[in-house]
Amino acid sequence: MRKAGWIAVGMMVAGLVTGCAGDPPPKQRPAADSKSKASHAPKRELPEGMHKLGESVSTEEGAWALAPSKLTEVTPTGKARGVPRGWRTAKMTWTLTNKTGEIQQLLDVSPTTRYGATGRPAAEFTDTGVDGIPDAISDDPPRVKPGGSYTLTVGVAVPADAVGDPVTITTRPSTVYGDTGDVAFFEGTFPGAPARKDFALHPQPATETNKPLAFGQWKADPRMTVDNVRADGGTDAQGRRTYTGELTVFNDATAADLPYTPMKKNVRVYYGAGLKEADLLQGGPGTADSGFIAPQRAATHTFRFALPKGANAASVSVEVTDLGSAEATFEGKISDRSS
Repeated sequence: MRKAGWIAVGMMVAGLVTGCAGDPPPKQRPAADSKSKASHAPKRELPEGMHKLGESVSTEEGAWALAPSKLTEVTPTGKARGVPRGWRTAKMTWTLTNKTGEIQQLLDVSPTTRYGATGRPAAEFTDTGVDGIPDAISDDPPRVKPGGSYTLTVGVAVPADAVGDPVTITTRPSTVYGDTGDVAFFEGTFPGAPARKDFALHPQPATETNKPLAFGQWKADPRMTVDNVRADGGTDAQGRRTYTGELTVFNDATAADLPYTPMKKNVRVYYGAGLKEADLLQGGPGTADSGFIAPQRAATHTFRFALPKGANAASVSVEVTDLGSAEATFEGKISDRSS
């Protein structure tokens, strides 16, 4: 502190000497320059192969141009359907342009929408003026003339505390003949608050071991974790208590190039000293969400299971599999719903 004080005094003395009468005043930088420099905030670049919302992308070997708009905040009306209580809502448009010289059946873009660093699933809603995505795989699908465009208006909802979070959208177009495999990734900010600068997930993997990992620890390869296993306060049709957990998978690729990392994991839940297998309910990973994960992004899926009547398990083991092969095992206590 004493040394810094002497330096400051020396600078003041130097300023007095150079400011003596007869000397020209020191040149000062124009205010406009300093203001413009201060406004230059560093821009975040997306991983290679990802696109910002608002950009147009050629797909299907140039047969279609796909242009999703930025998200615009909206207030739902009384006719809104699909908005969870307390969630915030926005809408966006998708413009699909037929680049061929013949009438085409509307492309089904099949978007998967996630928000935040851990890639939790956003909700899609409909409302007045927000019709959602039509059924393009039907007996009488929408059709687009050569050079013509078709515009979709889609509603997206996220929890209130996710406003300002990044929203990552994955499209995998399909036709009446099935999936085309032409995957594209888009990302933008959910409106209503300043964009959050430090959102990227940087999971630190645990030391490699043959033993089960604790809930919340990250497996190194493939990079994944299981956490938030808890009683949900409900029962199934047989009167068994039901539980939920979250599987998060991170794609550590640096570019959107094959092979992508698909969210097609499955889980098995075991309880008790004898490791009895719990009953999985519908909606587990690999059944409800088969969307691909963008590079340097994560995806979280909620799995559900039920324990038999009388089972008083305080902890469970969760095995994650891919095509029947075990990839990781996690274990930990079941949290109370209120925790």
